Amino acid sequence: MDNKVLKYFLIFIALFIVVIVALAFYDNATKVKVLKEDHLSDVTFDENKKNIYIFWGNGCAHCEDLKEFLETNTELWEEDYQIFSFETWKDEENQNLMDNLMEFLGRENEGTPTVLIGEEVLVGFGASDEEKYKEVLEAEKDSDHDAIKEYQSQE
Repeated sequence: MDNKVLKYFLIFIALFIVVIVALAFYDNATKVKVLKEDHLSDVTFDENKKNIYIFWGNGCAHCEDLKEFLETNTELWEEDYQIFSFETWKDEENQNLMDNLMEFLGRENEGTPTVLIGEEVLVGFGASDEEKYKEVLEAEKDSDHDAIKEYQSQE
């Protein structure tokens, strides 16, 4: 009888581990990926959604904070926006894009993260910036302004 109980207990433990591992993989597979390594050629325009452009650096703590904020608050943007993110610390092409785009907009490159939403350019991110980002996301969802589209049309 003890062997039978031990056998069922081990089966239960094995199934429990399988379920936990499966849930972990499912969560990672379904989680929105905000910071990707896009390039200008990856940018698309959707008539039903506006674009958000994020210039970020691999290893940038403020960029990670922004990523966490956007990934855990998808209800703020997922319906109205699509995100394109450009790693600039290790990708020279994306660094040049950021420099040229900031020059086109008449702005200095102030580092990462730099986020373009409609007509707004937001630099940096911390907990104190969450309300500002929420306000901009709400205010710019009806904007026709798209910095990259305008930048590409002048080339």
